[in-house]
Amino acid sequence: MLGWVCSYTPEEIFMAMGIRSCRLYGGDHQATAMQNLLPVNLCPLVRACLCEGLEGAGTGASLSGVVSTTSCHALVHLANAFQHARGGSGRFFVYLLDLPRTLDRENEAACLAFAASLRDMAGRLSEFYEVAWDDNALRTAIAIQQQVRLLLQEIYRMRQERPEQFRAAGLLELVRHAGCTPKEELAALLRSLVASLRDQPLEAIPQVVYNRGFNASQPGSRGVVATQAPTGAPPEAGERMRSSGVNRRTGQDDEHVPSTYLERLRRQGPPRGPRLLITGSPLPPAYLDLIEELGGNVAGDDLCQGYRYCLHSVDAGLDGDGGDLFLGLARSYLQRPPCPRMLAGQTRFAYLQALIRECRAQGVVYHALKFCDASLYDYTLLRSRCVEAGIPLLFLETEYRDAGLEQARTRIQAFLELLPENLSSGVHLDADLPASTSR
Repeated sequence: MLGWVCSYTPEEIFMAMGIRSCRLYGGDHQATAMQNLLPVNLCPLVRACLCEGLEGAGTGASLSGVVSTTSCHALVHLANAFQHARGGSGRFFVYLLDLPRTLDRENEAACLAFAASLRDMAGRLSEFYEVAWDDNALRTAIAIQQQVRLLLQEIYRMRQERPEQFRAAGLLELVRHAGCTPKEELAALLRSLVASLRDQPLEAIPQVVYNRGFNASQPGSRGVVATQAPTGAPPEAGERMRSSGVNRRTGQDDEHVPSTYLERLRRQGPPRGPRLLITGSPLPPAYLDLIEELGGNVAGDDLCQGYRYCLHSVDAGLDGDGGDLFLGLARSYLQRPPCPRMLAGQTRFAYLQALIRECRAQGVVYHALKFCDASLYDYTLLRSRCVEAGIPLLFLETEYRDAGLEQARTRIQAFLELLPENLSSGVHLDADLPASTSR
């Protein structure tokens, strides 16, 4: 099991080499025991991920290595802490992936540099795990991962149409589960889940088709990959949510969709309040439940552990790169909507502007982790933009745990009472972005 943290880490490389990977989320791990490795005034997410990685990954398996990125100083320290704690024996893989801060549309050199970093990481993985590299296995992995992204995007579209029917924390948990599950297995589960949420036959949902004998867990397996298109127009998204039992259209049991997945996605209680967009740092799911308990409807999010995990299209990025798969992979990852860490103020706020329109959001909740400089800089710029456009904005800061829920309750409730009650109305960002927002 190989652990990783940042969403700019290409899982396709691990999958192509037959290395099972798991994204570290920290979860309920309180990093009190890690104070001798990382200081207490460092990012609580990073400290929790270190604790999770040393105690066992989200599946309970012991890690054989970890890949961190240079996204921030805290993640650099995370790689150093793993190296100090486990790397001395030479039997624990630690790699720090160098991630550019500029988008490829602004600087082509960033793409070339990131491609070189990915190529070097693949070589180090091949040497450590004694696995031969195969380009065809990477192509197959890219196709499977892209199918997972498309299916997750479809669930997000359903939630955007009917946020009052979806539990936001349940969707966040589903995306987190996607980071720790073999993708060929996950794609089948998501197809069944989408079919159940749409209440339509499984055959109408796109799928990845492999030729006979392909095994995605074995590097070098040569499979012909294609995407099967859906047949017929899907019904309105979010029209019906079921918990378990027999699909009345197919007449078969939902073998690939445990009732727990559907129940976790089901919103409890009647819809009462305005539509919201959640952005900023990853936040504990309990805060999303609290927002809904108080009457908010989470129509969308801009979280690296949520919607942004599903967004970029890798297969489209492979065109025109002279067959260099690493360059295509680097280009596609750097084309995704930028996080606060990137030097892309104009691009990021234009993306948030479009997302607010799509979600018809009436307010924005910004979450920042303690000691996260990137989020605090980003919030300052976003706040000035929201004030200019008349968008209500609530700032929450946590230590990446459920503590402080009762203090947040009063602030969230007061914020929701200020928002308009008409669910069909949403704020609009029509003005051009001011020059001062660029970084």
